[in-house]
Amino acid sequence: MSAAQTSFPFENEIINALNTQPDQAEASVWAVLQRALLPIHACPRVVTTLEVAAQTTTSGKSYFVLRNTAQNTYLKLEPREYELVGLMDGTRTVRQLVVEYFLRTGALAVPRVTGLVQLLATNSFLAEPPRDVYADLREKMRASGVAERATRLARGFVFSEFTISNIDAALARLYHTVGWLFFTRPALWLGIALSALGPLIYAEEFARGRYPLAQFGDSYLAAFALFFAFQFVTLIIHELGHAMAVKRAGRVVPRGGFLMYYGFPAGFVDTTDIWMAPRRARLITSFAGPYTGLVLGGVCAVGAFFLPQGLAGALCFTWGLVLLVNTVFNFNPLLELDGYYLLVDWLEKPLLRARALGFVRGAMWEKIRARARFSREEIFFALFGISSLGYSVFALLLALQFWQLRLGSLAGEALTGRNILAQSAALLLGTLLFIPLALALYVWGRKLFEYAAARVTALNARAEKIVRREALEALSAISLWQNLPEARLLEIARAMRVQNVAAGTVVVQQGEHGDTFYVIARGAFDVYVDGAFVERLAPGDYFGEIALLTHAPRNATVMAHEPSRVFTLDAQTFNALLAHDLQTKRKLEMAMQYHAEIAALPLFQELSPSELDLVLTKLQPQSVDAGAVIMRQGEAGDRFYIIHKGRIEISKDGQRVATRGAGEAIGEIALLYNIPRTATARALEPTELLTLTANDFLDLLVRYLGRADALQNLSAQRLRGYNSLPASLGD
Repeated sequence: MSAAQTSFPFENEIINALNTQPDQAEASVWAVLQRALLPIHACPRVVTTLEVAAQTTTSGKSYFVLRNTAQNTYLKLEPREYELVGLMDGTRTVRQLVVEYFLRTGALAVPRVTGLVQLLATNSFLAEPPRDVYADLREKMRASGVAERATRLARGFVFSEFTISNIDAALARLYHTVGWLFFTRPALWLGIALSALGPLIYAEEFARGRYPLAQFGDSYLAAFALFFAFQFVTLIIHELGHAMAVKRAGRVVPRGGFLMYYGFPAGFVDTTDIWMAPRRARLITSFAGPYTGLVLGGVCAVGAFFLPQGLAGALCFTWGLVLLVNTVFNFNPLLELDGYYLLVDWLEKPLLRARALGFVRGAMWEKIRARARFSREEIFFALFGISSLGYSVFALLLALQFWQLRLGSLAGEALTGRNILAQSAALLLGTLLFIPLALALYVWGRKLFEYAAARVTALNARAEKIVRREALEALSAISLWQNLPEARLLEIARAMRVQNVAAGTVVVQQGEHGDTFYVIARGAFDVYVDGAFVERLAPGDYFGEIALLTHAPRNATVMAHEPSRVFTLDAQTFNALLAHDLQTKRKLEMAMQYHAEIAALPLFQELSPSELDLVLTKLQPQSVDAGAVIMRQGEAGDRFYIIHKGRIEISKDGQRVATRGAGEAIGEIALLYNIPRTATARALEPTELLTLTANDFLDLLVRYLGRADALQNLSAQRLRGYNSLPASLGD
């Protein structure tokens, strides 16, 4: 290797290993390579260019927003996660961080720690992020077919972004020169007056009929061209409103630019940095864009009213109309624009639209049929969901009528007239409209074709076999079902039903009596307890297994975070299948009860069902009699113990120092260091333990990091997942 080349961190270790004795070299090299390839041996170190903002929700819950000032990346973390970030100084391995978290909180939250490391790495918060070599290889080897390339090309036309970087300095100068004036009290009162006056003047102008809606100077083509020109200027002013609000809060606008959204121009400024400011500043930023258009629309309305009928008045009328229409659309909370994000941030209801539509599609009708009482939140979801659906239909009909009027008039003028320029312009505009529309139809058509093909396939016998095989594989991966006879497991898999779940659909409602068991085949589900987010379940996870044993009330609400697929098994079918096999049924019931007992221990409360299954494969049960010594001070330690049932006395130098009970752990230092025991542990009564060796703990970390792909999907959603405020988009 030349001096110009840089070596990787383990190069010297491998060279030293190769220089050892021949019979030891092979083992040494592979050991070093394993350490180099597995991220659990990495010592994550957070970047020095880190800015932190402590925030609080209206309900008093704390959270932290992190910003990498060098990369302009952001991340929202819970207090416990932020505490872990403070430990990532490059001196602790991922394995040590897991143990440190356990020592501080008493929870063996392996997925929380490993997932946080992956999350920080994905969002450029680590100085030297761990690299998943095998994931890189899979990405390089992934084939790119003709259909995939065509779809990417279509998406490029349908949605393209043209970014202008390093605009913050120019925006800061603009704010300090003139922008600050618009946030003064006189400007505020003047803006409110113009905002109220504008719509009144337009109502009067419509009654007077001085200015036609679809023409400018007796020309439909001129009106059509002005519409796009004014729309372009309007979106720039709209985005400047957002940007000035961000600068008023003292935050950064790193970039902006233009979008082609289904062939139509739009603009954006990156307002993500406003998440570092208080909630009031975030609300003002969302409000500032459409409010700017509303005020300027009022100015144009005044001009159109007082100017004599002519070119200047017609220009004011046309531009003011564009401004007011844009403002109405952007303030409308039923569309996912500024008004919607204002409402979401104000109410602090993440995924409001998806949750409301999911409720209207499913749970609302079940409640109506059962004549059940609606909670206040359910009433809100029902009203919002129904209003959103109704407005979507209304907006579609309105848009069709608008474009029919515009394009019909334009085509008539071009075809009947003799103006070559008008005909050429009409042809050009028609082409510009047709290309993105055709590409959008291609993308939608492909999705529709894939959906129809999947539905047709599901009707034939081959699809039935596939579904059964998927259900069998899903069941077989769950430790609760692995000990069942193969024939019985196949019978249960055949009885399971597949169900596609739309995003925002509540599958399980806390407090309701359940009778169905769910296994996640695709997608993700969020778990809420008393309205607070607890965890996200991924493919391979399951929930509701206790419903097969008892109709006890559900202890959590489970909602689809994205379009998902589950396999379901109801209690009636479960009991019918095992009615004549009481031994198998009893065995399964005991396994479920044991799983529920372990899951209830404080140590494991942060693990999802499949993650707990993974831990249980390594935990070994051990029973000890009263008075038995479990570990002795001074002995070498290579495992730790979790108390399932019973009590243990801890003594040091012959003196009792503490007692431990169910759910607590002893000997945890053995997970990190092979050092002598610092205390003696003796059972005070017959005690049941779960033991884990240091080597098995290391293997657990490796297997958790093997599931990191699912955890990385959170990276783009964590900041917007609870209080959605995206980079501003002008329409």
